[in-house]
Amino acid sequence: MKPATVTQWLQFWEHPQQHASLCAIYGVGAALLQERAALAMRTLQAFAERFGDCPVRLFRAPGRINLRGMHVDIHGGYLNLMTHQREVLLAVTPTGTTETILANTNPDFSEITFNFSDEYRGMDTKGDWWNIIADPEIAIRPRQRRTSAKTAWSNYCIGAALRVAHGHRRQSLGGLKIMVGSDLPHGAAISSSAALIIASLMAYERCNALDSSTDLRIKAAQDIEWYAGSRVGMSDQTAVLMGRSGHLLHLAVFAKDFSLENARHISFPDALDLLVVNSYTRRALSGAQRLEYVRNRFAYSMALTVMQEELKYLGWTKQKAAAMDRLSRITADSIGGMGALYRLLKRIPESIDINLLRQRYNPPGFAEEYNRYFGDIEERLRPRRIPLRGPLLFGIAESERARIFPDVLENRNFDLAGKLMSIGHDGDRVRDRHGNPFSPDISDSTIENLAAKESPVALQPGAYSASSPALDMLVDAAQDAGALGACLTGAGIAGAVLVLCRKENTDYIRQALATTLQQESYSRCAGLANRLDATDALSAVAVNHPTAGACEITLDD
Repeated sequence: MKPATVTQWLQFWEHPQQHASLCAIYGVGAALLQERAALAMRTLQAFAERFGDCPVRLFRAPGRINLRGMHVDIHGGYLNLMTHQREVLLAVTPTGTTETILANTNPDFSEITFNFSDEYRGMDTKGDWWNIIADPEIAIRPRQRRTSAKTAWSNYCIGAALRVAHGHRRQSLGGLKIMVGSDLPHGAAISSSAALIIASLMAYERCNALDSSTDLRIKAAQDIEWYAGSRVGMSDQTAVLMGRSGHLLHLAVFAKDFSLENARHISFPDALDLLVVNSYTRRALSGAQRLEYVRNRFAYSMALTVMQEELKYLGWTKQKAAAMDRLSRITADSIGGMGALYRLLKRIPESIDINLLRQRYNPPGFAEEYNRYFGDIEERLRPRRIPLRGPLLFGIAESERARIFPDVLENRNFDLAGKLMSIGHDGDRVRDRHGNPFSPDISDSTIENLAAKESPVALQPGAYSASSPALDMLVDAAQDAGALGACLTGAGIAGAVLVLCRKENTDYIRQALATTLQQESYSRCAGLANRLDATDALSAVAVNHPTAGACEITLDD
């Protein structure tokens, strides 16, 4: 069917509640549909002003939140993902050439024009993606664009074009005129980049008469993040693609034998609300923030390897120890009981010098793994020492929290659900409620005590420390206001906080959080130039409405 013109689309969006296709994506709430229509109409009007009233296709991808399963996706831990109603929307039409024009309704992002042939130059569609993007002649292009926020955003769209060609073994790809509209807060840890990537992937595929399965799109979206410079797992992409209206998605993913067979959707309880709080701090994975982020990711990888070596010292066979390669498999039952799990953790150094790590444990593929994470970071800035025990305890405990979380919700044990969220945040916390530095106790004596009591590992925070003073302050404010639980979401460092509350308490907690956001003490903590006014503060605390996963919007009702 021929795509509708901009004018036809604008007429379609005037009464969104009348269209079954939109209700299937967003639900039947009138306010939410009007909110989505406002974004669509802004994007379409911007497209018409830039490119004219021509036939266009619309591709959308929602934001993502993670209730439990923080920082564990890249190492096979359990996840509890939901979509977020705010989204990225692309209005697209072919150029008829290999040239693409990328425009954005956000004036902070410059218009970019690129020719596929120029960007493709030097690439081998039959080669390994990592080797391709690590090639200095190719890597310099996205690196140069990353030097400015005005151009960095284009890496996600350009990477999508290149990854579509790579995945489909195409030597050429038709270009597009693209207008990007979004109401996802940029850098707020609710997957604005993953949403842009997936919408772009779908646009390049569909407009070039190509298609992919969901699992291949998830892998491709991760590859594009790595092309753009972010070392991420696959949880964001999975949530954005597999989201379902009104539901939570529970699964564990692992790159080595990636499968979606264990995924299940669970209805989010009607008795609860989930608040998404924009801290007005931005996570831009560059500089010191990026170094801290990749250090923790790398530490995870090394901690798992060290754990496997320690299992062999304890008499495990090489094959049996090798099977403990992902967090979803490392449980009290698989290790031999809760006490045995803690005794194993005690054997893991709290931290270790990089050179000593290599000498004592000789991690397989160490040089390649180190280069993957730190290869584009200056030598003098690369870490010489990494934590091990804290991240490993956090990962094992967090995966266990995420494993039991859906059953806790389905059994309506809402107090425990909130407690699991708050304990998880304590593993990320960097300051206490008095503003003092916070570091969980993971000393030998503490681990021995946990082993003696056989304390449930799900109730131990571990030590990943990916929060920030501003996020900690918002979590404390939510708890003080009577929330069931609160935690950061996503990679941390900055961005958003999630707050679980009973519906009857939502308005009060929302107002309490807005009051905190307006305080001078919060502005100082978050490094804001000015205090937020009442309107901005209240709009920063949104009730989450999980929508359908990424898709093309059609006129077919």
